[in-house]
This record gives sequence, C-alpha cells and structure tokens, in this order.
Amino acid sequence: MPQEQSTSVLIIGILALLALIPWAVAFRRAHAFRDWDLTATLVLLVGALANAETAAYVISSGRKERLDPLGHAVIGFPESVHRIGVVSNGLLLVACVAFILYRLLVARARLNGAPLIAFVIVLTLCASDGLHGQPLWTPRQLTLLAVLLAAAVGRPGRSAFLGGAAVAMLFTVLGGVEALIEPASVIRSCRADNACNVLGVHYAGVFTNENIFGLLLIMCVPFVWLGLRGRVRIFLACYLAFLAAATGSVLAGAAAVATVILLAVLRPRLPDEEPGDVVRGTPGRNLLAMAVLLPTAVMGVVVPLRHEYFGDLRLRAAIWDMAKEEWAHSPLLGYGGKAWSAKYPEGQIPAAVSPSLHNQWIDVLYAGGVVAVVLFVALLVYLLFRDGARGVPAAACVLLPVLLGSVTERPWAFDISNSLTFALLAATLMPIGACRSATAKMPERHTAEPAPVAGSRPET
Repeated sequence: MPQEQSTSVLIIGILALLALIPWAVAFRRAHAFRDWDLTATLVLLVGALANAETAAYVISSGRKERLDPLGHAVIGFPESVHRIGVVSNGLLLVACVAFILYRLLVARARLNGAPLIAFVIVLTLCASDGLHGQPLWTPRQLTLLAVLLAAAVGRPGRSAFLGGAAVAMLFTVLGGVEALIEPASVIRSCRADNACNVLGVHYAGVFTNENIFGLLLIMCVPFVWLGLRGRVRIFLACYLAFLAAATGSVLAGAAAVATVILLAVLRPRLPDEEPGDVVRGTPGRNLLAMAVLLPTAVMGVVVPLRHEYFGDLRLRAAIWDMAKEEWAHSPLLGYGGKAWSAKYPEGQIPAAVSPSLHNQWIDVLYAGGVVAVVLFVALLVYLLFRDGARGVPAAACVLLPVLLGSVTERPWAFDISNSLTFALLAATLMPIGACRSATAKMPERHTAEPAPVAGSRPET
C-alpha cells in the first residue's frame, strides 16, 4: 500500500476512535431524555442484521474479489458467509413479528400511513413478478414486508432517527477499527476510470464497495442531526459528511455536504426540543426547502432519460437505455423486482449493475411500471407534507440525500431487504409536529433522570 494511502487510512481509523467520545456524549444524553425505545432498537437491528453478512465477509476475508473460470467477477458470498446472512434474515423476521405483536397487543399503537404506502409498492412489485413468471416471494422480500409492517405500528419521531444514528455509529466504528487492524481490507484501489479523491483512497469500510458505504453515510446525516440532542450532533453530522467524501464517491461527498448545508440553513427541530432552541416556521424556509427538493427530484428523472446531456455515464447510460426499451412493452406494471437481477445469470448484464438500475426512478419504473412510480411519488409527497407546513423543513432534510442519491444510485429498495432498508424504515417514521416547541423545558445538564415532556408519556 502506498504511503499516502496508509496515512489516509490511519487518519480515518484514529478519527473513528476519537469520535467515540462525542458518540458517547450524544447517546448518554439520549438515555437521560428517554429518547431510546423499542422503535430505535428495531431500526438498529434492521441496520445491523441486514449488513451482518457483508461485514462478516470483509472482516474475515478482506473483501477479496471472487472470479469465475472466465475471469468475470462473481456476485454473492461464499457459502459459509451466506449462512450468516440466512440466520440474520431469519432473526430480523422474528424480531419484526415480535415488535408488531407487542405494539398492537400491548402498546395499542396507531397505524402510520407512510410505511403502508411503501408496503403497497412492494406488493405491486410482487404482483408484477408473478405476472412475468418470477418467484412470487423470497425470504428477503418477506423480511422487507415485515419491516414495513413493523414501521406501520412503530413510534414516529426522534426514536426512529436515533436508531438510524446508532447504525451510523456502529459501522463507522467497525470501519475505523478494521482500518487500524487490516488497512488493506477497507480500501479499493484507484483506477484510471475511477480516480481516487484528495485522500488518495476509496474508503469502503466494512462494505464491499465505497458506493454502498457512501449511501449509508449520507442517509444517516439527517438522522444524526435530528435524532441526537445538543451541539455534539453538528460535529457528528459533519464527521459523517467527511467520511462520505473519504469514500471517494463523488455523489456521496456532494450529497453529504449539500445535506449538512441544508440542515444548517433550515435548522429543523423536533417537537420535544428545548423551548430556547425553537425555530420559527416561516414560509421562506418552506419555499427554500421546496426550491432545493423539486429540482433535485426533477434531475433524478431527467438524467436517465436524457443522459447524453450529462457527460459520459458509461455503463449506467447503457443499462438505462436497455431498461427504457424493455419497459415500453410493459408500461403499467413493469417487470417485477426480480427481473433486472435475473439478467446477470443469463449473461445479459455485468455483475456490477445487477443489484439495481442505479437510478431510483427508473428502477421503480422498470420493476413496477407507472403504478409503482405513482405510489413512490405519493410516498414522497406524504412524507413531506404529512404534518403540514410546519413539518416541511425536517422532512426536506431527510429526503434530500434520498433524492440526491437517486440520480445515479438506488437508496430505497422495494424488492428486497438490503443494507439501506433501515433508512427507509426511519424515514417513513417521520415525526409529527417537526417545528412545534416542547411544552416543558428539559435541562441541558442534569444529574438525575429528567421528567418526560408535559402532556406526553414514555412510550416503547
């Protein structure tokens, strides 16, 4: 490993250990304010178990590339690692069922609308699978449905975001420790067609490539800012943005910086914030949020349709054209969630693009047709306006990295439970009353457990 890369990886590892201090401060404060509950635990479990297989592979083997007899990259994991994924998926399914039963029978939870819209999108893709001869159900598809049903009875608000922040802490710490123990396992080599960033590395952490890790980081930036309390959250959000840039993914770096800037400008707050920190909800802030989100969403739609105007997008442009041509023969319901990945075993597409079409909009369009796209738009609009004008700033900050990532990646999967399902779960549990002040002041420093906010009660 070149000296420049060794130094960069060492810096990343040391920063991960130093960041444990603000992480500890933030989660200690969350414990004192009783922010952590079963919903936060569920989000953390979804993020940890869905990525256990990948983390185990990287830590145990160093992310070695596997080749077939023809020298082509092989997707998937060795059988021994695959068994970890099977067990993790089973545990996650059981955890979701137990959570649903508890929330319905004991907590008497109310239903949340957003996860149910996402649930219908998944069912639409399943129906399209059946119509086109694909298997109707797979274990990871059933797990995704269970996760969304769990979200439908989960507790909206800070606790879901707090769980997302905990996922970020888990994998940034694991990546940092692995960087100190086995530096070569957390980076990918620079190539002429994939130049490295200013740090001279492609930092992938305990994931198989830097794009996956970069997407996870940008999804978690608003969760950290909104889910944690105190100024330490600003430092941690900026730390995640730095790591996103360190991955070498141009999209992740730009999206992380843009998200931090939007958070700093809009300064969204949740209902249980301290009165002294209340931010006045003004039409100007909402207009600014819409002025950022709408062009971003339009760009995500336009880029795959008119990619020739956006430079050389290489393989992405080719698969977008292929998908558009095929979609024209089944525009209403598409081809199902399994149709695109099924092309890889048949030799029609390379392994690198087999998981998705690398654009959220065309991925949903190809898999579920116009019906799924309409439902996806309805989900975004519902999340943005579910609490009226006062909730727009917080919702916009959560949705911005999703829409930015949608341009050349697929942040939210509706066909299987994957590494970013926890982010979909947390986002669909957007809080209600995002710009409303608390009715009782909570102390910034305290030695005893504070009382709950007036008019509320601790909830699991």
